[in-house]
Amino acid sequence: MPRIYFLDNLKVFLTVLVVLHHAAQPYGPGGGWWIVSEPYSLVDYIVLGIFMAVNASFFMGLFFMISAYFVPSSLEKKVATKFMKDRLAKLGVPILIFMIGVFPVMGYLLEGQPSITLGHLWFLAMLLIFSAVYAAYWLVKKPSSKTKRAFPGNATILAFVVVMALISFIVRIWAPENRWVLFGLFEPFHLTQYVMLFAAGIIAYREGWIDTIPKATSKLWSRVAILMVILLLVIGSVTNSTEFSGGLKVASLLGSFWEAFMGVSMCIALLALFKNRFNSQGSITKALANDTFTVYLIHIPIIVLLQYLLIGIAIDSLVKFAIVGAVGIPLVFAISHYVIRRLPYAKYILG
Repeated sequence: MPRIYFLDNLKVFLTVLVVLHHAAQPYGPGGGWWIVSEPYSLVDYIVLGIFMAVNASFFMGLFFMISAYFVPSSLEKKVATKFMKDRLAKLGVPILIFMIGVFPVMGYLLEGQPSITLGHLWFLAMLLIFSAVYAAYWLVKKPSSKTKRAFPGNATILAFVVVMALISFIVRIWAPENRWVLFGLFEPFHLTQYVMLFAAGIIAYREGWIDTIPKATSKLWSRVAILMVILLLVIGSVTNSTEFSGGLKVASLLGSFWEAFMGVSMCIALLALFKNRFNSQGSITKALANDTFTVYLIHIPIIVLLQYLLIGIAIDSLVKFAIVGAVGIPLVFAISHYVIRRLPYAKYILG
């Protein structure tokens, strides 16, 4: 399948967001991080909290959607067994390397005992599972794309959002935010969105939707995304975010609807924006796109090291976040490009 430049560029943008999200982790209301959270002011809490909430509402879901978009074309070129062997090599080998070699060492150095966790590679594990499920479906019923359907209307998109919100709310009654299961394999809190957007990515490929988002649709849902951010700014500055983190309560229901609207609208808005404005590629952007998978793999140890070096320095948490982000982003891309991807046999896994 030929490269789709705007999706390459969108993946670079999302990867940078992931690095920044983890750069913010110890300096705001993130929690559950390698470095113990440092003291932060109310301003730090609100600014970084809003930044992280907006990110969490869409960026990994959009990653699943983009990844799913390329699954059918891979299956069309390969038999299902060859497809899964390639998936195991690309996704499974890094998981083993980090679970056996990297995370235990990080845990020992930072916490005094080895850490057995998937860490941020939960995404790879879930992508492997989703790919295996679709490959099995492909074996049973090879889908046909002969008859293309038009891009969904706003009523269909709205129904998709409502279903996502309601199922998410039901799941969150028993699985509140930041509850990870099976050695950190997944967080049920966001699972509904990931499954539905992965399915949407596959359907988008089969129906040819990625290139046909109507201008009126993208404009409407871009406005919805802006409205959701404004709503978060207002509510986030006057309420405790834990009220929306799950359980059988109205706040959790409202939070589920906010996240569904925010996530889906951001997916549509960003896909349309990058298709219309960032649909070209030079040598630098091509190199950055080629490095995104490696950057995702290796950025955690590098970001955590930078955060560790700033412990005890008497500067504002927002400044520390800015330093870690400004240094960390070019550093992880440089190490990915000039070191990791040039290791022997790396191309068989990293591409």
